[in-house]
Amino acid sequence: FDFTKGLCEELNMIIARYWWSQQDKTNKIHWLSWKKLTRSKKKGGLGFRDLHLFNLAMFSRQAWRLLTSPNTLCGQVLKSRYFPNSDILHCQPRAGISYTWRSILRGAELLKEGIIWRIGNGENVKIWEDPWLPRGSTRKLATPRRSCLLTRVNELIDPVTGEWDEQLICDNFWPEDAAEILRIPINVHMEDWPAWHFDPKGLFSVKSAYKVAVTRRDALTGRDGSTSGNVNGGGDEFKWHKIWQLKVPNKVKMFVWRLAHNSLPVRRNVANRGINIDTMCPVCRRFDEDCGHLFFKCKFAKLCWRLMNMEHIRAELVNCQSGVETINKIWGFDRHIQLKVIVFLWRWWSARNKVNEGERMQSANEICSSVCYFLMEVQKLERNAMKQTAVARYSWKPPPADIYKINSDGSFDPSSRSGGWGFVVRDSSGEVLAAGAGNITYAASSLQAEAIAVYKSILQAARLGMTRIILEMDATVLASALKSCCVDRSAIGGLVYQIRDIMCDDFSCCTVSVCNRSCNKVADCLVFHRAYVLSSGSEVFMNQVPNYVKDFVLGDLPNIV
Repeated sequence: FDFTKGLCEELNMIIARYWWSQQDKTNKIHWLSWKKLTRSKKKGGLGFRDLHLFNLAMFSRQAWRLLTSPNTLCGQVLKSRYFPNSDILHCQPRAGISYTWRSILRGAELLKEGIIWRIGNGENVKIWEDPWLPRGSTRKLATPRRSCLLTRVNELIDPVTGEWDEQLICDNFWPEDAAEILRIPINVHMEDWPAWHFDPKGLFSVKSAYKVAVTRRDALTGRDGSTSGNVNGGGDEFKWHKIWQLKVPNKVKMFVWRLAHNSLPVRRNVANRGINIDTMCPVCRRFDEDCGHLFFKCKFAKLCWRLMNMEHIRAELVNCQSGVETINKIWGFDRHIQLKVIVFLWRWWSARNKVNEGERMQSANEICSSVCYFLMEVQKLERNAMKQTAVARYSWKPPPADIYKINSDGSFDPSSRSGGWGFVVRDSSGEVLAAGAGNITYAASSLQAEAIAVYKSILQAARLGMTRIILEMDATVLASALKSCCVDRSAIGGLVYQIRDIMCDDFSCCTVSVCNRSCNKVADCLVFHRAYVLSSGSEVFMNQVPNYVKDFVLGDLPNIV
């Protein structure tokens, strides 16, 4: 059921009280607001869930199931009851519906924020209303409709070739929209199908939907959800993610995070919370204790900085006006200096806490020795992790005697949004039987270029009468998609379905395998040395490889036993 905001707030308070009390039953100071804690770690929070938005994301999961699996018993019952002539995306709440269904419809509203339609025959997708462009957050056209009579996507497809009508598209849409449309792979033998825009594989997840809900909330409240703080006196965003990438124990990371937020319980911070307390530094008993004094101005801290030969570092950090500025300054040091400074600050904080509890103050030599010991342990762990293991040597392996092996590869240029493809077919003796290369004018990603290379290669193999083949590629994601029997909702889903159909219809035996990039040198060379010298959109097929590729072919031959 849809939890009320009041109930979610009560649950949030229980979680926050448990977190700040450190599993103790007594109430402690909440140093940061719950909203800050619910931000992701990349944005300065700790990744706690906003329970109201998470509940909404879970309902959107139910709406996704009704959209993608309408033939289940539950789906058929709900459809006949609430939306017999449409789908859940177009269903509107009305009087008399159950609270459960009303909750699912709220989830459907969130689902609409991330749904995108993959194009098959284009008959069910409206050009101007539906989200079908894999770009931006709206997934819709930027071109104004004006007096355009086109309504469905299938009107943009050439009925003869089954491909996009490039001239029609360029005449009716702005160049940016036209280029984006032409990059979308289509399959006219399939109906259009929905996918989740914010996942590379097009699969819905509650985690992804929750992120969309948070982004929508931040947009509605006018708060920029992309950052949680800037460096004082500058416009650079603080790199929160670096805290969690440190090769130190989690307690040290948590210390750095609290220091950046100025949420350490130094006496001045405690007094600012309205608690009557002596604000004198417990170590030197000379000045008020804030983070600036404790770590950089206290005379005992200065002695430790000098003993570790980091007085020049302290001189740079002492003028910082906030925790964010201090940590950001530390990020500018060399990696080993970063680690040394952070470990010292943490050890000094531990020593201060012992003094604050009435224990003996450690000497400067003891503190510096503990820092050096900690750094030695970290370096030892890094050396163990970096021990060189035997480097595996990969080489191209020929297929069995009655099977042909096809190696394919693709390339993608993000700046021009274009690419190339190449493939080579060899027999059990390593002899080249066929090869091809081409230029891709409109490419959306490197994965799409890889898929086009496989598509072109198996088409040519089918034309040559080959019936038993091995498809070998270095694209693991593509290989997994071709092996799977599940619905492919990724941006290249149309291409994947076409390749699967050809594999089943034109070949008696077709195996997909993944190889190391070093085993794919011939196809890779065809892509980079041939595809980019061809004119835009052109392709070439040959019975033998060019001279500049023969060296790579010969390099594979000695590996044949």
